[in-house]
Amino acid sequence: MARFYFRFGPFVFSIFSALLLLIHAQPYDLHENRQRFVRDDCSAACFVGIQPGITSVEEAVQRLEASGWTSEVDNRTINNVSGFISWKWSDKKPAWISGDTEGNIWASQKQVVRIVIYGDLQLGDTRLTLGLPDQEEIDTNQDRKHVFSLYTATYAQAGLIIQSWQPCNVLEPLRRPVILTYTLSASPALFPAQDALNDLHHTCAIP
Repeated sequence: MARFYFRFGPFVFSIFSALLLLIHAQPYDLHENRQRFVRDDCSAACFVGIQPGITSVEEAVQRLEASGWTSEVDNRTINNVSGFISWKWSDKKPAWISGDTEGNIWASQKQVVRIVIYGDLQLGDTRLTLGLPDQEEIDTNQDRKHVFSLYTATYAQAGLIIQSWQPCNVLEPLRRPVILTYTLSASPALFPAQDALNDLHHTCAIP
């Protein structure tokens, strides 16, 4: 057995390494990945064609059910005017969505105003696709134990907010999972830049 390993081990390792290099060498499809956030048929951030400020509550429920990604859609709005909608995920959901947490929609005046999706993708994936945000904010008060800080990146014109819980001792913040909030589009001028991600280790210091 040992003789077999020493004879063929390096060969097998070489093949495995080559496969890894081939996988990482695949071209990054910026357009395809951007569809997760802003689809071609939406003027700003939208999810399965549901766009805050445009899509009605009734239409949102229909699109959620027709997507095939959801199950047990629970419409808790009052006469499709205001309130919230929640749903569980089906086995057909895309891999970039976390199936552990329900999706949510908040509605007002018969329209969707906010969509919250827990992603199974990393903060670095959103940076690679969307670029630098209009504003970055680090909130150290969300966690009473001061073990985590909440990083928030705002893409105002796209109507997209990316959040990520970051441990105070984080070494690779771009590898942390994200929470996606699709919201109303706004002017970038309303969100002055502050608290860059590079400052995380300064603002999240445990006293």
